[in-house]
Amino acid sequence: MPFIEKVRRLVIDECGITGLVDPKPGDVCYVYYRDMVRRWKINPRWATAHEIYKEVLTTTRDYINDGTVAHLLAWQVFFQLHILPYELEKRKENGDV
Repeated sequence: MPFIEKVRRLVIDECGITGLVDPKPGDVCYVYYRDMVRRWKINPRWATAHEIYKEVLTTTRDYINDGTVAHLLAWQVFFQLHILPYELEKRKENGDV
């Protein structure tokens, strides 16, 4: 979940992820998400989304095949229908990035 508590954001923004005593998966997600949002705000176009997503896929390029792509697309649908409503609630609770 990228919508982590503000105190954790401050530590990451000032010291990086290594500044946290107990980094959690959401902290790492915050770093990736924050960078994606920053790029999007500079140039909000489909080409930007394409490049960001291409980079996401490139991190697993050695494992990309039709089954992997299907898995990734299934994740996206699952994320949109099930995870995103939760995340929107957390953003209300903890504030936006």
